[in-house]
Amino acid sequence: MDFSSPSSLSPASSWQPNPFAADVCTTPFEVAENRSVPAMNRDVFQRVANAIEDLGDGDGHGRSGKPLLLLTAPRAGYGKTHLLGRMAAVAESQAVAVPLVFRSDADVMWAGVSQEAVEVLRHLPGKTPGWSRLREICAGIFASMVLRLIRDGRLPCANQQQAIRVLSADPTDLFREGTTAKMIGDWLKKHYPQLRKPLTDLARSLPNAGVMEGWVDALFAGAHHGSMASLEPVVALASGSRAAFELWLRLVTLWRPVVLFVDHLDGFYRQEQSGLRIATMLLELAELEGVNVVLSLNQDVWQATFAHHLPSALEDRLTASQFLLRGLSAVDAEDLLRLRLREGQVPAVDAQHFEQFLDVPRYFQGRPVGSVSARSFLRHCALQWDAFQQIKVRGHEPLSSVAPAHEVQEPLLVDDEGTGSSLLGRDELPESPIFGDDEASRVKTLLSGLHEPRPAMVNTPFALAPVQTPPAAVPPPPPPVQPMAGFSAMAAGPSPFALASPTPPAGHPDWNGRTEPESQPRAPGALEKLRDMMDRLRSQPVPVATPEEPAATTGVAARLADVLNTDASPPSNSDLVARFEAFRGEMAKEAQHRPLDLSKLGELIRLAGKRFPLVQFDEVELPHVASKTAPRWTLQGMEILFGLSDFHDLDYWRALSTFASNRIAELQGGAAVQIKLIALKSNRETLAWTALQAGDAIPAALRPKMEVLHLDTRSIAALYAMQRMITESEAGTLNATPSQVMSVLARELDFFWKRVTRPLAAAF
Repeated sequence: MDFSSPSSLSPASSWQPNPFAADVCTTPFEVAENRSVPAMNRDVFQRVANAIEDLGDGDGHGRSGKPLLLLTAPRAGYGKTHLLGRMAAVAESQAVAVPLVFRSDADVMWAGVSQEAVEVLRHLPGKTPGWSRLREICAGIFASMVLRLIRDGRLPCANQQQAIRVLSADPTDLFREGTTAKMIGDWLKKHYPQLRKPLTDLARSLPNAGVMEGWVDALFAGAHHGSMASLEPVVALASGSRAAFELWLRLVTLWRPVVLFVDHLDGFYRQEQSGLRIATMLLELAELEGVNVVLSLNQDVWQATFAHHLPSALEDRLTASQFLLRGLSAVDAEDLLRLRLREGQVPAVDAQHFEQFLDVPRYFQGRPVGSVSARSFLRHCALQWDAFQQIKVRGHEPLSSVAPAHEVQEPLLVDDEGTGSSLLGRDELPESPIFGDDEASRVKTLLSGLHEPRPAMVNTPFALAPVQTPPAAVPPPPPPVQPMAGFSAMAAGPSPFALASPTPPAGHPDWNGRTEPESQPRAPGALEKLRDMMDRLRSQPVPVATPEEPAATTGVAARLADVLNTDASPPSNSDLVARFEAFRGEMAKEAQHRPLDLSKLGELIRLAGKRFPLVQFDEVELPHVASKTAPRWTLQGMEILFGLSDFHDLDYWRALSTFASNRIAELQGGAAVQIKLIALKSNRETLAWTALQAGDAIPAALRPKMEVLHLDTRSIAALYAMQRMITESEAGTLNATPSQVMSVLARELDFFWKRVTRPLAAAF
């Protein structure tokens, strides 16, 4: 493997964004077929697509009594949601894809499920610019009803063939300016009072139809105006009961068949009664003519919530048409690798070098067929990409002599599920001769410099750092350093709040007793200053555990927090940690069953910004929105803006985007300052976030500067617990100051600080 090209591996080479950073598909409506690997789960995709194609006969009529389609995967990360998105994209021209959302914080009732389904369509953008999916459906139903009147001879027409051709095409053309079908649309609007009665009579022919005048008026208003307010009557009529929702689906099938997609049921784990209710509802919907249901589950949820917990008759019907996803093959992985490199606009030379560096065939050696999920492979690629970039930035001569794949005993990076980040296991070369003898010493030195902390991911377990004491051979520590003023030592790369086991000073042992060689290279610039500060903080004496007082955590986050703590008699660290754990347990239920509380997170962000010494905090006023602001953290080389408003508040996000764009324009030609926008979300905000992304509130030029932080239940509970402890300390009900709380518990939120402060090159 030859990486000796100076143009691609010189220290001057720019750090390229990680094209493998995104490894979670949150909603099927963000998937595009041209951004997918066609061979992935090809057999399952074709079988499900064929089942969807069999739904209708071209007139919107479909057969009833169809089996529900059950899509299962061994575990998360095998591409269920991505496959649903591909199916929705394929069915877009011949069926209506409707996401059926079941919320774990609400009872599984027809009223809530039906309203959630139609409400989602009202906010999701359609394929027509400026149109929602619900407006498109209303236009399709209305055009199909008029078409049926013409074909039945109940609506006289001078040029019947032309009218049928126009009404059979894109129904949105009837209500959009600049289209040839707009003339027919204007005629329909002009003569709507005369059309209202025959359209109502046609709608009454549907099974279980009642008074339909309100339905016809709501469909016409929704198609003609399309505003959120004009679509509200459609949502009200289509939800509230099983009969109302089924009537809505029958109206949709007048235009096209319906495919109901059910995903993200992980919140119902071990809730057997809810599983029984969900299974019953889905099987009843699958019985409707022209409606098909695709249920997507992981095997653990299926076994714990459904499976043997259902009556045998229901279980048999659910598994009548079951499809099991398998993992990637080596060929699929290579296609996915090249797709991400191409989408990331990685130069051809770097892409070729990285593909050789990664060595996909070696990664798949010894792994069972079908056991590698797409997510674990992408996370492996992301870790390898960071290592590849480190080699380029540090300017070391790259690995020029690598043994052939059949001689390699262990991969360079061992990380089956994407959760580890250690190079060569325990900082030692494998026994097999991967490198030449003359390269071994230099590679070992390089790899020790690349040793970084575990990546802060949403599923990283919350655990205190182990209590450690310095070895006896450590020389006496220097006098304690004073707190740093300002943020001049802040590096553009690592988080200022916690770095796990950074490189110790040359010639001094680290916390594990290893000694760093004198020739160890250091990162240039601000990062070198920051690491020097970390070394000084780390060299302070660590309290030894006694029966009365446990030793404090030796993590760098705790060391930085000690700089903040100026009280003469701090409280017991163990008491604060125990109280934090108790609060986190209490907050878990709220985090699981309620929407994200942005006010609590905003308060925590403001408190942290004011107390961390490497951060300057202020509140910026947003243009064109009264009394609305956004917190801002200013670090060396970076400004971080936090968006703390509901994703449906388009005025707020437009104002925040305007401020960020103006700020970027101000900084052009000046100091190299990176602007970064942070948005916070949980599973409940996924669809609203997708709708915001698809709209025009955030300009396309600004989106590379924006990062959405997805928070799982445990992460949210930890943030809530920290906010509550600081609030109690300020109110005097907790026997500790806010600085003491931050000093002891800063490490507990290390996962959050790192994700907030990482540069965009690492985030995207």
